[in-house]
Amino acid sequence: MPIIARWRHWLVRELHVVAASLLLSVLALMPTFAAETIERPSKWIGRVAASDAAFGWPGSGFALRFEGTSLSVTLVDTGQNSLEIELDGVPQRLDLQAGQHRYQLADGLQRGVHSVRATRRTEGWVGDTIFVSAETDGSFRPAEASSDEMVAIGDSITAGYGVEGAGPGCKFTPGTENQYLTYAAVAARSLGMELTTLAVSGIGLSRARKGTKTMLDVIDNGTLLRSGAPGLPDEHVSTVVINLGTNDFSDGKNPDDFGGEYAKLLSRLRYQFPKAYLYAALGPMMPQKDFDTAEKAIKAVVQTSAAKGESRLRYLNLRVKPKDFGCNWHPSRSTQAAMADVLEQAIKADRGRHG
Repeated sequence: MPIIARWRHWLVRELHVVAASLLLSVLALMPTFAAETIERPSKWIGRVAASDAAFGWPGSGFALRFEGTSLSVTLVDTGQNSLEIELDGVPQRLDLQAGQHRYQLADGLQRGVHSVRATRRTEGWVGDTIFVSAETDGSFRPAEASSDEMVAIGDSITAGYGVEGAGPGCKFTPGTENQYLTYAAVAARSLGMELTTLAVSGIGLSRARKGTKTMLDVIDNGTLLRSGAPGLPDEHVSTVVINLGTNDFSDGKNPDDFGGEYAKLLSRLRYQFPKAYLYAALGPMMPQKDFDTAEKAIKAVVQTSAAKGESRLRYLNLRVKPKDFGCNWHPSRSTQAAMADVLEQAIKADRGRHG
């Protein structure tokens, strides 16, 4: 081969090597976003049956934090539940289908770190929701830990029964329920607190109605439909609000065992949440006579506890005057918001007194 031809051949080969090296260098400097799938969320929200990846209490669910442009989740459901999806803080409703389905929660986002919260609008008797998996075109990140937590314990009022209904005459359906709009949820968001809601429509504390489970029977459950075990003491919970008594004292009832059962509940809560303020709340949907009877019973328990040295227990009157109603005379969105303001002001007042 002539010298010039050999030189050209060598030059072309060297240029190819240099080009390939430069390309590899550029690729090495570029970030990689390989798809990732996980079978557990970045964080569970509220009370869940983690071993079964099941969530059923109102307001329970999961949080996902990811770096990428898209996110999908696969869930199993009865087809009657709906979730509140907050994508980077913006809420929207997601109605779930029966069986196992994949739901696209985010797509076409600007590449970066994003967060999603998915919480149940509906309560436990509608059926559990199962988390199967989540997938992003990027990678998942650890969720941010919460430093302050609230627990709300109650009945249909705390669950958000009928809050999105058209009025007192509307027939309740799971579609009219929304825990996200309840007084506890609104107050918790305003105060930057993570919320656990343990609420069941129709529930109370009295065992006067034979065969009916009370809150003490289900309070440790992973979901309403799945048993659980008492939790260990948790010092992250700073606030516990209990709104029970409406079903115990309705229609002129005055159960003899209510005070004793309420005291048992307070004792369990004080053990589990040693640093929390406990708010023994009542209201708003009772006739005045029934309300007065229930209030007297609750105040008696609070006063007895205070006499024994309990210093972080308060009675809280949530009997705000409604402007309108949800289904079956339940609190509307505006009434729940007014209740939230009462709760929030009480929490702020106690924090101000004790720093």
